[in-house]
Amino acid sequence: MRHDGRRGQGDDGAVIVEFAFVAVLLVMIVFGIITFGLILSFKQDVTRAAAEGARGGAVAYPVSDAFDAAETATITAVDGFDRSCDDDGNGQVDPPAADLDGLDCYVNLHDCTVPVPTTTPSNSSSTGDCVTVELVYDYDGHPLLAKVPLLAPFLPDTIRASSVAQLND
Repeated sequence: MRHDGRRGQGDDGAVIVEFAFVAVLLVMIVFGIITFGLILSFKQDVTRAAAEGARGGAVAYPVSDAFDAAETATITAVDGFDRSCDDDGNGQVDPPAADLDGLDCYVNLHDCTVPVPTTTPSNSSSTGDCVTVELVYDYDGHPLLAKVPLLAPFLPDTIRASSVAQLND
C-alpha cells in the first residue's frame, strides 16, 4: 500500500489496536485457568490431608492414642504439600511462627452417630467415638499466586476441608 503522507487514511494500525484488546482478554483467561487449577489442586491436597488425619486417628490402637495418631497423620500429610502444622497441646494444631503459611489445623475427638450399612431398608445407626480433622487455609491472606486484579473478586477467602471417621473399638 502506498502512503501519501495523509494521516487517518486506511486501516494499517487497526490490527495492532485489535490485538491489544484481544491479548488482554486472552492473558486474563490464561491466568484464570492457571489460578483456578492451582486452587483446585491445593484444595485436593488439603482434603487428602484431612482424610489422612482422620484415618490415622480411626485406626489407632489403642483407642486412647487416637488423638495423637490423628495429629501425627495430619502433620505428616500437610508436610507433603510444603505446609506445616505444630501441636500446641490444646486440640488445635497451629502452624509455627505465628501463622506464616496461613494453615490452621484442628483435631477433635467426639461422640457421633454413624449410619450402619445393612441389606434391609431400615435406618440403622451406631453410636461411638469419632475423630474430626478440619484444615482451614487463609487464601485471602496467603494467596498461592500473585493476585490478578480482575480475578481477585472471584477467588475464595478460605480453603476448607474436614473429614470425620469413627474410631475402631
